[in-house]
Amino acid sequence: MARVISISIALVLASLCGCVPAADPGEGSDIRIMPDCPHPEDCEGHRPREPAPADPDSPISPPPSRPPPDRGTPSTPPDSGAAPDTQDAGAGPAPGDLDAGSGPAPDPGPSPDPGPSPDPDPGPSPDPDPGPSPSDAGPSPGLPPDPGMPGDLPGDRLVFIDYPASRTETNRSWGTVLTDIAQHLPYSYGSMYWDSDLVTAGHETTHGINSDVRNYHSGTSRRANGFYVLEGRGVIVIEPDIRKSDANRFVPSILHASRWDLYMAGSASWDDTPTYIFDEWIAYTNGGAVGVDLVRSGLWTYGWRDGVAGQLEFTIYAIAVAMAVEAGDPDYWASADGDQFRELVAWNARRAMRIFREGAVMPDFQYDEYDTYYENMRTHRDAAPIRDFVRRVWGEALVREIFEL
Repeated sequence: MARVISISIALVLASLCGCVPAADPGEGSDIRIMPDCPHPEDCEGHRPREPAPADPDSPISPPPSRPPPDRGTPSTPPDSGAAPDTQDAGAGPAPGDLDAGSGPAPDPGPSPDPGPSPDPDPGPSPDPDPGPSPSDAGPSPGLPPDPGMPGDLPGDRLVFIDYPASRTETNRSWGTVLTDIAQHLPYSYGSMYWDSDLVTAGHETTHGINSDVRNYHSGTSRRANGFYVLEGRGVIVIEPDIRKSDANRFVPSILHASRWDLYMAGSASWDDTPTYIFDEWIAYTNGGAVGVDLVRSGLWTYGWRDGVAGQLEFTIYAIAVAMAVEAGDPDYWASADGDQFRELVAWNARRAMRIFREGAVMPDFQYDEYDTYYENMRTHRDAAPIRDFVRRVWGEALVREIFEL
């Protein structure tokens, strides 16, 4: 009787935010079912309703009127510093509103919840319209050395997996980076992550790709997380044995910014997944790369928004997670898994900070509050333990890359 009442309550709560609870995977499964919805904008662990196809000749359904939250990844509210609706970046249709060629028809989609599964590698598809190429695929550190070959900087030994494009949509308003992201979201996800704000579209679509990398490309039965870092590259890290909240004590209050309450102090349902912070970090970094690329290419016409601040803030939070792993899971820290973890932190910190510095001086992305945040992380005495940790673990080269010291 209690179970019937519980299920009924979950259904009522779910109906408030346009989703239905995911099916119970059965006893012994590693899949986690969230028992309720905290609020309509952050419906974690539920399966959204699939949008009904509108055009029988189109292989992808159009986006629903309100995009459902990420299936199996942390859902993300709009940037707190985003521009108002009058500055909505509404150019360009979502993937699926264009002719996608002869791609496969959508299926019900993979299970959104963590758990390994065979990798149905769709292979790359030819692009009928390559679109403009005014810049490279984003201000990233570039391709790493061959596996096993030592590089010169921290992060150069990061191990990537190939993650080829699975879609062919293009639109000249997207720019190079957003086209890269849009083409790597599997067909089965449709356009559910798209947003009229193109920076948000890059961020949210990254969450969808991360979910696919984690669930279907990890290559391990161990608890792992996966991320898409552009240019056909995925990264897999084994989950360390700490709590997400263990990182909080390493972040001084001077570096608690607008996303602290939701992601670090909050999101308790993800507390057993410390790399939840990396999922957000990489989504913000990819979204920032979209914005910077659009400005570079002369395609940004949407006015001011908080374009690159999120990746700055999450760089500090990601380093704090690393500090917590060293303190709380020394066996992991000393293992090959720990090596891959540290290389990811170093590699994406370099990428995030390069994008931040380029975007922070663009008039449409300038943000005094985060200029102050950057100065505090560089010079404030309360942030010295973070700088000292980076120096001790990765050396002066990464200190210069992150803090310009």
